[in-house]
Order: sequence, then structure tokens, then C-alpha cells
Amino acid sequence: MVQLWRAFGVLVPLFLIIVLAVILITYFVSRKRKLDFKNVIVNVMLVLSVVGILLVTVYPKVYGPGMPRIVNLVPFIGMYNIMFHSVDISVPIRNLGLNIFLFVPFGFFLTLKKSSFQKNLKLFVILTGFLFSLFIEMVQFSIPMGRSVDVDDVILNTIGTFLGFITWKLLHSKLRSIPSSKEASNGHI
Repeated sequence: MVQLWRAFGVLVPLFLIIVLAVILITYFVSRKRKLDFKNVIVNVMLVLSVVGILLVTVYPKVYGPGMPRIVNLVPFIGMYNIMFHSVDISVPIRNLGLNIFLFVPFGFFLTLKKSSFQKNLKLFVILTGFLFSLFIEMVQFSIPMGRSVDVDDVILNTIGTFLGFITWKLLHSKLRSIPSSKEASNGHI
């Protein structure tokens, strides 16, 4: 956890400023237009998950034209090397786990936002997560910022998006099985 804080701790104040700005803008816009609170919150959380992902993945470690570009286009090689050749167990947890975990909120809030479009929802969410991750890898390749481009990141990020979808499905099914207070008072349990 300390290593994660060292790696991304500098982004926390920036992220908090962005969160505060988004909350203030959302408050004033929703108040002025009398928008549906649930929709506003879902949209804000989706935007914040995208901003958080971009801060972690595109924020330059080092910037300069002389930065080498490391590219891995062979699936699962990087994951295999990290899992079986790391001297410390925290390395695979950090590298692989963070790539997955980072996209879970994105998948969850994207699914929640688009849940009214039930047809092909899973495919839409997975494809959107894949394309968003691919976009990030292309940005990392095109801008010299000390980041590596890895097909494994696209795979792991897409898995994270899918896990966000699964999390929504599980919560949605649990919440649908709980009777509302109106049904309980009418004897429809």
C-alpha cells in the first residue's frame, strides 16, 4: 500500500480538486435544470472513474522526447513474467491487480448508466472498456512519458470493466429480490 501511495500519491490532490470542481458544477447545473438526482450522480461517478483512470494511466512519470517506448504486443507474456519471475508477491498484485481494479468502477457505472438499454448491454460495456483501454495504450505510445504499451494492460482493463458489469448484475439482482416498503405494507411479500 505504501508503494501505491508513492506511485500515485501525487495524483490524490489533483484528483480531489477535480472531484470538488465536478461536484460544484453538478450541483449548480442540476439545481438550475431540476435534473433527476440518480442520473446526475451516476453521470458524475462515471466521469470521475474516467478521470481517475486517465490520471493513473496517462499522467506522465517523466516527460521528454528521449523517452524510450516499450511495447509488448504478445498477449500474456508480460503477465506470465510478472507472476512467475517477480521476487516479491506484491509486484503481481500491484501491476495486475491495479489494472483490473482500476476499471471496475468504470464498468459498474457505465452499466448502471446504460442499464435501461438491456439488449446487448454486456457486449456494449465490454467493448467500451476494451476501446477505452486501447485508446489509453495508444496515448501512452504516442506521447513520450515513460509509460510502456502492453496488450496485457488492454486485456486486464477489459476484465476489470467486465467485473464492474458483473458487480452491477449481482447488486441489481439482489436489490430486485428485496421487496420494497410499499409491497411489504400491501402484503405482497
